Amino acid sequence: MTDIRTLRLARGLTLIDLALLSEIPAGTLAELEYGLRQIDHDHQARLARVFGVAAEQLQAAERRRPTIDRAAAWARRGAICCAAANLGLGLTIGSALGQRPAAAQSSSAAATARPSATPTAQASATPTAQASATPQPTATNPPASPTPAPRFRLAADGPHGCPLAPAAGRVALTQGYNEGTHMPTNIWGAVDLAIDGDGDGAADPGATQGQLILSTIDGVARVYLGSWPAGNYVRVVNEPAGWSTAYAHLDQVAVADGQPVAAGVAIGTVGSTGMASGPHLHYEVWHGGANVDPSDLIGCR
Repeated sequence: MTDIRTLRLARGLTLIDLALLSEIPAGTLAELEYGLRQIDHDHQARLARVFGVAAEQLQAAERRRPTIDRAAAWARRGAICCAAANLGLGLTIGSALGQRPAAAQSSSAAATARPSATPTAQASATPTAQASATPQPTATNPPASPTPAPRFRLAADGPHGCPLAPAAGRVALTQGYNEGTHMPTNIWGAVDLAIDGDGDGAADPGATQGQLILSTIDGVARVYLGSWPAGNYVRVVNEPAGWSTAYAHLDQVAVADGQPVAAGVAIGTVGSTGMASGPHLHYEVWHGGANVDPSDLIGCR
């Protein structure tokens, strides 16, 4: 049997890192590590998946009383209060979204993403006689183009759509799934995306920094500011469908924790917070507790 703290430290993870990976609150993890709480089957299964061990091998620590430096504890308490205030009050996207509050921007983006019902209503109101008089396709009058597929859609294999939509340039893949820092995939599986602004096939930091990041799925936002190694990290969870997506290294965050978002809504801008060598988007897809390769889902151009 191995206690959770030993496994966490052996893998170089902080409590915040482990909370992000397991979706167990950091406070609960701390209680487990200090033996203040008994581990239940759900927590045991989540942690076993993160650590890559059998669930039966995990146990909470024996109850122990930590040694506390009072001055340091009060300093940390003040820092936590400040962080909580920032989480509640500082989640606007700033100049990238025209200095509008995040809620207003999300509503605007959602309205843009949804097709208007007006054309359908007009079509249904067209008289039958007028419809029958519509010219039929001929060699000189080709049929109308088919309706384009939705930009974002949730299919059986996962959420389809590109989380970046630059006004100029192309989306470049800077690190693939199961490559480099994306190993092991059951924990870090993702793709890294940036912008090639001049068409040379390489990412351009200047063109990438500050690009809007769009949610590829409907769901509820979970926001983690200043985490390590993900920096400003947003996870969008669609519990009824069992799918979630995650976005790391954001410069600015445009949604609040617990806020419902729709596919196509801006959730932040690209940055290089956390452990990053330059501005890029680290993008993950999850189905339940399984990490999914998003390479065939993003369809970026």
